[in-house]
Amino acid sequence: MSSAFFPRLCFSRFGIPDQVLDLEQTRLPTQKPNHLHLRMHYAPINPSDLIPIHGQYAHRTALPQVPGYEGMGVVVDSHGCPTDRRALAIMGDGSWQTFITVEQARVIWVPDDIDDASAAQIYINPLTCWVLLTQWLSLNAGDILLINAGGSAISLLFCQLAALRGIKLVVVVRNTAHRQALLNAGAWRVYETSLLQQYRVQQLTGHTARAAIDCIGGEDGLELARSVSLSGDFVALGLLSGQQVDWQYIAHQLRLRTSLFHLRKWNAQATLAKWHAAFQQLFHLVRSGQLTLQSPAAIYPLRHYKLALQHAADSKTQGKVFFTPE
Repeated sequence: MSSAFFPRLCFSRFGIPDQVLDLEQTRLPTQKPNHLHLRMHYAPINPSDLIPIHGQYAHRTALPQVPGYEGMGVVVDSHGCPTDRRALAIMGDGSWQTFITVEQARVIWVPDDIDDASAAQIYINPLTCWVLLTQWLSLNAGDILLINAGGSAISLLFCQLAALRGIKLVVVVRNTAHRQALLNAGAWRVYETSLLQQYRVQQLTGHTARAAIDCIGGEDGLELARSVSLSGDFVALGLLSGQQVDWQYIAHQLRLRTSLFHLRKWNAQATLAKWHAAFQQLFHLVRSGQLTLQSPAAIYPLRHYKLALQHAADSKTQGKVFFTPE
């Protein structure tokens, strides 16, 4: 098997993903000391996977590169033959390929009672939510937290994890079609963007917000910040609008503590013990039914990557679109 060729997706220039990605054939990589090979099973398409392809991180993106930040695979031997051990495909090579290499010290083993689809998507969004709610922000039960982009996949995770910690989550949405799903997942209140432009959260609920997590930026981020109490926290998590918020205004006029969250930076400073403990906690929550991850919207072989990217870009898609090697 080691002499055979296997598919992978790769980009050698920056641009629109379905235009710059190429399907290549490559051999099983050479085994490195203190590393393991995984044969990929599932790899989701996340918005964060597409950012480096577009070129936003061009200064630290070496070309050519295989994209994909997460997934799940099976450990294989030096000949590519599968074993019975599953592991997360993270902190290694890009996951949009057949085989990846991961550092043994950073391997997160998948417990037997965690299904493949949940394991494949437990890193980017769930770990981000968990770190923000338990380590990044000093929130107590009863505190009010605001988030926007209520139609995004991560918002449902914030709802579940905030409710578990007794945090009152206020979600801002553009489309009221998402309201019931967010409330069912644990949101305390769901408001339309237009309502937040007219009233502050204190006027709507009788309470001030302790913190806000902005996934959009621009004016949407400012509207969120205006509802946070003096000396509260404002965290930028995403930039769906493509426009930065007015940081000077938020920090000096509204007098909020501001921060920019990048999961990769938390990864870099987290000890191995903290790294492993976070995943064990997430596995426990999935196992106990306290955290539910959406089923895949669809699963495509790598060779159908253009269809997969189109499906993932459809605003009506519920759940992640997954790649599988064959």
